Amino acid sequence: MVTEVGRVSRKNACILLAPNQSLSLSGNLWVFVSLVAVSLGISLAFALAGAWMILPFAGLEVLLLGVLFAYVYMEGTRREVIRISGERVVLDCCRGHRQESFYHREFSRDNLLVLVRMGGNAAEPASVSFAGPEGCLEIGEFLTDGERAALVQKLSDCGIFARKESRYSVQDF
Repeated sequence: MVTEVGRVSRKNACILLAPNQSLSLSGNLWVFVSLVAVSLGISLAFALAGAWMILPFAGLEVLLLGVLFAYVYMEGTRREVIRISGERVVLDCCRGHRQESFYHREFSRDNLLVLVRMGGNAAEPASVSFAGPEGCLEIGEFLTDGERAALVQKLSDCGIFARKESRYSVQDF
């Protein structure tokens, strides 16, 4: 999901990138609890019938489900905020309920290159990267191709134009 949070002028804007998360935390908990109830109910029925060795495997299944649900929820809370000011472009990446920043990178607006690798469809990009003397960083890796196209359009509306490539590769020097 690409959302423009605020725009003061063409040179100042804030763009929020977030994955599309269909379930809230309470929805995830309800699905998890119902799957745990079904799994433990079936395993207890088998244990009462004499197949008690199924209980440790049911416990492992519940543990794995818990870890996977937590991972999917944490990935769904990822946010990337692109702040465009007069001379700087700032990228903040955050994750989790508190939305604490775990990654911060600043680029000079004059030296910033937006590299867009095009996929199979000529209208939709496969990846978008910021590159400059500060380094190269892919942004919005969780976005769909259509959302990446909207991001490139919003960046061009702010005066940051992309260079489209059919492909690019990393070279070691």
